[in-house]
Amino acid sequence: MSGLTFVLLHGAWHSPQCWSRLIPELEKAGYSAVAPALPSSGSTPPTPDWADDIEVIRRTVSELIVEQDVVVVMHSFSGMTGGTALEGLDKNTCLAKGLKGGVVRLIYVVAFLVPEGFQHSPTGTGDHMVPEMKTDLEKGTVTVMPEDAKDMFYQDLDDETVVELAKDLRPQSFGAFWSTTKHAAWRIIPTTYILTLKDRPTTVAAARHLIHTAKASGTHRIDNVIEVGAGHSPFISKPEWTAETLIREGTRTVVIS
Repeated sequence: MSGLTFVLLHGAWHSPQCWSRLIPELEKAGYSAVAPALPSSGSTPPTPDWADDIEVIRRTVSELIVEQDVVVVMHSFSGMTGGTALEGLDKNTCLAKGLKGGVVRLIYVVAFLVPEGFQHSPTGTGDHMVPEMKTDLEKGTVTVMPEDAKDMFYQDLDDETVVELAKDLRPQSFGAFWSTTKHAAWRIIPTTYILTLKDRPTTVAAARHLIHTAKASGTHRIDNVIEVGAGHSPFISKPEWTAETLIREGTRTVVIS
């Protein structure tokens, strides 16, 4: 196996199972992948915020970078948690600490590319949530129903496959949407953004806005935006293409002192 490991962070309502088509493709090419379960998705009772997600991400990456380089791949919601969790884990900082590895690249797969101080929804509200996101303040969850899964996540997959994928969807913590980012790793770590053109038009427009806003906000390391004719989950509909793209982007990184 290569000395480069991919850490795969699933989005809201999902589990590590969503990477099951991608991981074999990475392994076939000689790369390891780690896909931690993020507690804000599916925990009972639901987590009050995304603090547990941050802890899982930092622990997972910190254990790996002692010996090897890491590429962190974030899908959708986890762009927020991944982007804020990696402070001090970039390659140059890790080298200064005497570690062998570090995070050498971030890859946002139609994910939230947001600055410090970003909050998806004001605390106690369901603001900025689309109608398919069924909110329940009493239970503290946000749910996507199986009948909405294709339009939300799997636009370019056949209906039979969508039915099976929807069985793995779980409630998302409401409190995670009220949490606030404290760090923007894309300002420090080389960053690739994958934009899925067969996604919902509103999602494509929002992603373009996030990219433009991030680049215009000051210091950033966003050096490649890749457009692909795929729905919201290209690692499911196009696992071979996704693996090739992740490997190409991850291995072209050059650490600048």
